[in-house]
Amino acid sequence: MNPWLKLVVALAAAAGFSLFAAVAWFVWLLLTSPSEDGFGQDHQEQWAVASCWRDVRDGSIRDTEQCSEYAQAHLEFFTDQLAADAATTTCNLSRSHLAYARSSSPGSKRLLAQLQEEVQADCSHSDISR
Repeated sequence: MNPWLKLVVALAAAAGFSLFAAVAWFVWLLLTSPSEDGFGQDHQEQWAVASCWRDVRDGSIRDTEQCSEYAQAHLEFFTDQLAADAATTTCNLSRSHLAYARSSSPGSKRLLAQLQEEVQADCSHSDISR
């Protein structure tokens, strides 16, 4: 076999292995990334949606169509928490996020404390339908 052809084959094999190793490492990072500090994607989605509804409740925006693109992209995943008004929806979202964090990140005291404060604030809002 031609020496140049051997070199090209060896370089191609090395590049292929490097690409495979990089993809495998990236997938491993995604699967093992911790969310105990509340910075995992699962928590970010819930915060974005709750923040969107808080803005509606507080009158900063008219409706969820004015929320960030990120929040709008995740609204459909939280339809179980929808209520007749924005204040009750926000309370429901906060409670749901706290329940989720208690099961997914039970060791994250800071996250749980922050979410507990949000539940207290959101669920004691004067506009909640009782």
